[in-house]
Amino acid sequence: MVLLFLVSLQSHCDKPMMKISYLVERLQDVKLKDWLSIFPMFLALCLRPFYRSRYADTWLVCEEPAEARDNGYHFFRYMRQTHPDRHVLYAIKRRSVDYAKVRQLGSVIEYGSLRHWIVYFCCQFNISSNKGGKPNAAVCQFFELNGIFKVRNIFLQHGVIINDLRWLYADRSFIECFITSSVSETRYVEERFGYPAGTIRMFGLSRFDALHEPRPERRRIVIMPTWRYWFNINSKKHSDTASDVAHSEYICRWRSLLSSPRLQALAEQYDLDVVFYPHHNIQPYLHLIGDVQPAVTVASWCDHDIQDVLKSAHMLITDYSSVFFDVVYMRRPVLFYQFDEEKYRKYQYGKGYFDYHDNPFGQWCDDENALLSLIEQSAQHDFAVSEAFLDAHKKEFPLYDTHNSERLYNHLATI
Repeated sequence: MVLLFLVSLQSHCDKPMMKISYLVERLQDVKLKDWLSIFPMFLALCLRPFYRSRYADTWLVCEEPAEARDNGYHFFRYMRQTHPDRHVLYAIKRRSVDYAKVRQLGSVIEYGSLRHWIVYFCCQFNISSNKGGKPNAAVCQFFELNGIFKVRNIFLQHGVIINDLRWLYADRSFIECFITSSVSETRYVEERFGYPAGTIRMFGLSRFDALHEPRPERRRIVIMPTWRYWFNINSKKHSDTASDVAHSEYICRWRSLLSSPRLQALAEQYDLDVVFYPHHNIQPYLHLIGDVQPAVTVASWCDHDIQDVLKSAHMLITDYSSVFFDVVYMRRPVLFYQFDEEKYRKYQYGKGYFDYHDNPFGQWCDDENALLSLIEQSAQHDFAVSEAFLDAHKKEFPLYDTHNSERLYNHLATI
């Protein structure tokens, strides 16, 4: 019945429907809350004529429903501090631990509420660091892609793109302005993702504005792996991937590293502390890590801001997360520990332009002992980076300054 209803809307569209196969795949991940959101959506559509003039010049900003730590928050803060006369609203859940810090900057609205829907329909720009930064990502994405909702989406980005992210291709995303940060990333997105000329803008990530600080004195290694789709997305599960997180290779490998006596010995020898801060979607499983060495802190999302953690790092260890570019941007070294590369490439992200095995920014390994040896080598040299690193940094980040949010504002103010 739902499919028949959606297909029946084709007669009101001015562009082709999404491929049915892709729609069916996405329906596997639709939750009850997504269906329930249809009711406030229809009510907001009925009320839109009465609020259109009130919110016509509004810039609506958000990230994930309960977050204010990424490019959305940094751009909102810039707007409130530099252009307080602009009508800018931030959508976030009131229960969020970040709610208070956003509220003190300016006006906020409850994420997913009727008002959020109304503003979404009436605002000048819908600005988010996430593709799904809308009152309800599943519902809005369908109607936007089929030309039913006309929304000016400004995609601030969640990080520097390095992989073949098909879900961000133009035929699966309705984006008017797509922000990039590095030369290689910009070229890759322009050539591969299929957006019209002028959509991709290399202005730099808003959060990069806050990364121009001296390296802290305390020697810290931050370990920040990304998540695995097959743990919690139904459409991404396969018979040869372990959806049982507790007994997965992912948990076993990271637990082994964090409990390693050799890691503790290195920490004592070189006066290091280690912070383990995995992707937000892995945070609910932190209890599975178990006992770790005294030098290791297992950091929860609620208690530690990701950018503060990154800025405290002398070195970052990750698997595939593009967050490593935040550390590279600060001219600090990274290590790539990829013990499940074949499975990750098959079931999560295809390989993009960045070669983890051969690049000037970090070294690659798939073995714990090799990783510990690379840590020791870097610690012996006080985590210094090479001349090749610095040369590549200059080429990739020609906009190495604190004006990323300013560039975006100047662009939006003129379109």
